Amino acid sequence: MATKAINIVVAGGNYAGLNAMRHLYAMLLASPNQASKSVVNITLVDRRDGFVHYIGMTRGITEPSFGSSLWVPYATVDWLQHPQITIKQGTVANIQPTLVQLTNGEELQFDYLVVALGISRFAPIGIRSSTKSEFVAELAESYTQLESAKSVIVVGGGAVGIELAADIKCDFPGKSVTLVHSRTLPLPGPFKDELRHNVVDILQNQIGVDLVLGQRVIAQEPASADMADTLTDMPEHVLSTATNATLTLSGGQTLHGDWVVRCLGTRDKQSIINLPSSTQEPIFGVNGIRVKDTMQIDDTAYPHIYACGDICARDTVKLAGVAMYGAYIAAVNIARTISSVSNNSPTLEESPLYPSKILLLMSKDHFIMQLGDEIWEKEKTRQYVSDDMGLQGSINGLSLNKIPAAYSPFDLAPAF
Repeated sequence: MATKAINIVVAGGNYAGLNAMRHLYAMLLASPNQASKSVVNITLVDRRDGFVHYIGMTRGITEPSFGSSLWVPYATVDWLQHPQITIKQGTVANIQPTLVQLTNGEELQFDYLVVALGISRFAPIGIRSSTKSEFVAELAESYTQLESAKSVIVVGGGAVGIELAADIKCDFPGKSVTLVHSRTLPLPGPFKDELRHNVVDILQNQIGVDLVLGQRVIAQEPASADMADTLTDMPEHVLSTATNATLTLSGGQTLHGDWVVRCLGTRDKQSIINLPSSTQEPIFGVNGIRVKDTMQIDDTAYPHIYACGDICARDTVKLAGVAMYGAYIAAVNIARTISSVSNNSPTLEESPLYPSKILLLMSKDHFIMQLGDEIWEKEKTRQYVSDDMGLQGSINGLSLNKIPAAYSPFDLAPAF
């Protein structure tokens, strides 16, 4: 009698989803070390047709030739063409206990699911495009508006707003660049005020960005599309920019910007997750999906569903490297469960909780890092800084330019 095929769905690509795919391929599909004796089919669902190196987006806007390199089409990745791998380009509308439903009505049944849908940002930092050609055209559109502006205002002093303001001022030193932030110091999160003061010094005194701190924007004319009272579209499809705009601040001051970009946080994807909780605690909490250290959803009803990356509630600071490691843990545990030779449950790997970390890339020459409670010296930090903002490292790490080496799920991976 033929063995029933096992269907794995990975919902979402990029750092977490693609790393889960890479390790599932290496453990379950790669020859000659195919661990499972069952037929395993793996489906990647992504609304885009390629990987996008989000970390480089701010500089991609200011340098479109660099920006075009941030997109790596899935069609160019050899191992993703394996006959037991399907790339399904579409948008996830609904996740239920045994199926993923797409916005076009298509339903994908699964035995195991990895939820790697991330979080949403408004465009142009959030990516509207579904193909590389669209992406290049949208970068060009943003660049044209930026290039023609004499004055630029960035609203929001989180990591993205800081890096965008720095990249704009360094690439266009003749422009007036202002960063507006509602708190008295930039960079919300579990970081030291010493780090924040250093960021202020770099932006203001070394780069030349004008800072307006401790004031909220209470009105903007004309408003950008993301300011609408009701939004029916995904944030990535909604522009957070305006041209020739006047901002009124909570302190009564007005500012004028030829180009205004709002970098005001993220939006979650709670509405997509339709998994009833078996306890009084919801599956999707304030900071994302509750998961165990094994990266399984923290509910006994769903041992077959894993979640990793920014959609998880594990980490206050969302990092690409942490997302990739969580995806590796999820993939190993799925592969071990499928490949177990007995009816006993295999020992599952657990992901450690990492200390908070941030590496701010404020143009090519200015950067700062805090790991845990330590603010690193510039020369110590330099080893983690590259002119391509980690693009080649991500391509290498996700095996987008080579075939992943096969290994057993019961052995240590060659690299996570």
